[in-house]
Amino acid sequence: MSSSLINSAMSGLTAAQTALNTVSNNISNYNVTGYSRQTTVLAQSNSTLSGNSWIGNGVYVSGVQREYDQFITNQLRQASNQSSALSSRYDQVSQIDDLLSSTTTSISTSLQSFFSALTTLTSNANDSSAREALIGQAQGLVNQFKTTDNYLRSMDSQVNSAIESSVQEINTYTSQIADLNKKIAQMTATGGGASPNDLLDQRDQLVNELNNIVGVTVTIQDGNTYNVSLGNGTSLVQGSRSFQLAAVASSADPGRTTVAYVDEAAGNVEIPESQLTTGSLGGLLTFRSTDLDAARNRLGQLALSFADAFNTQHEAGFDANGDAGEAFFAVGAPAVVSNAKNTSSTTLTAEVTDSSAVLATNYKVTWSGSAWTVTRTSDNTTVTPTTGTDGSGNTTLAFDGLTVTVDGSPDAKDSFVVKPVTNTIVNMAVSVTDEAKVALASSATSGESDNTNAQALLDLQDKSIVGGNKTFNDAYASLVSLVGNTTSTLKTTSTTQANVVTQLTNQQQSVSGVNLDEEYANLQRFQQYYLANSQVLKTASTIFDALLSINS
Repeated sequence: MSSSLINSAMSGLTAAQTALNTVSNNISNYNVTGYSRQTTVLAQSNSTLSGNSWIGNGVYVSGVQREYDQFITNQLRQASNQSSALSSRYDQVSQIDDLLSSTTTSISTSLQSFFSALTTLTSNANDSSAREALIGQAQGLVNQFKTTDNYLRSMDSQVNSAIESSVQEINTYTSQIADLNKKIAQMTATGGGASPNDLLDQRDQLVNELNNIVGVTVTIQDGNTYNVSLGNGTSLVQGSRSFQLAAVASSADPGRTTVAYVDEAAGNVEIPESQLTTGSLGGLLTFRSTDLDAARNRLGQLALSFADAFNTQHEAGFDANGDAGEAFFAVGAPAVVSNAKNTSSTTLTAEVTDSSAVLATNYKVTWSGSAWTVTRTSDNTTVTPTTGTDGSGNTTLAFDGLTVTVDGSPDAKDSFVVKPVTNTIVNMAVSVTDEAKVALASSATSGESDNTNAQALLDLQDKSIVGGNKTFNDAYASLVSLVGNTTSTLKTTSTTQANVVTQLTNQQQSVSGVNLDEEYANLQRFQQYYLANSQVLKTASTIFDALLSINS
């Protein structure tokens, strides 16, 4: 009997010690990110038949269980990658909003100052100092356009760098996850099926970090192995193998960095940006294609419409020397980018034929083999171009105030990106620097005091020129409003999604998180359990000693 007591007590002491170690481990890892609370699982040992009764043989530790809910974890990951995307996009858009909404250094203020100088000049057409002031205000306006444009161009460059950094992080995480898959499989086999809880936590944390960069889907193979893929099904991790992504120059627009899948046979295969919409990377890509492009194109559209309308009216007048007016502003020409995958040497060139009809969008121009297709990238609508030929017999395509000339014989699926206003501001300048060449008169003989053309120039301020339906100030206000509304909406949705993440995190922590009060109670409970078994062992020892003394 004393032997049975000793065995039971020893099993209880072992179980209590394991439980105390588990509680101690929980407490020590309280502040460790990604740690999942562990629980010691106890089970009764098999009984022994003695006479006509089954006698218990104590307790054994069947395992140390990791408290983990896969369903809640998947929900949290999905909510987190959406939150990361919204937060990433909001952070970028809010920077543009801050830039455009400034009341002291904005294009709107510079436009008002320019037309204010023109108003003064209209009343004093022969005042050379007023003419100089107009040229000075024109230079200030151009500088403000350039400052804003340079800021947006810098953001475009920063997005390229951020994409490269994100891809590097993704590859690091996927390699580490694959390595952990291998280690977990080995240690599970060595442990007779028992999982290494610490490595499982490390792997989950890496998956969470990866998921916040680019939304991923996790499937479990053979009970413990993670297979990780992008939302479009592209595999990133399969067992102990990881697959790399690459940051590459976009074939459609080499000035832009995009994401490609590194295929062993095909090389770098670009992933359509429409398939990468979650995580901070998805937020960056959406910001660039939706918000940044819109801001840059609207700004360029405004600059082009303003400069071209002012040039046209200025050239209709005469300067103080009686000479016909010259172009007051210089602007950059449209740009056309050939797709790197084109199989022909065909090139396209574009020119503006009606600045008031130019829209704030880029265009994808594709040759199907029998016809040209023109698509606005801003809203994915198709435009039907008017085809013709130029003096050299080249095909021309006219649409939205542009004429595109085709030089060469394209192959089917050749494509190009037409950017009407991308270089408008970067090459913008004030061409008239001599105050005598400011053309304010209506004729060559009317004299420098004639302000007829000056009034016509001033009247441009109130005409709906930009896009054929907005004044200059209205167009800028519309840009500010667009960015402001987008920023406000993203702030609200980002906050809402962050709250969803917080709620799911609380649910996840209610299962996996360490509660110090609970662990302290468990510490006391298992301490009593240990002491009680010690007392049983002491009793068994006393009985055993008594039996020995009787036999002696």
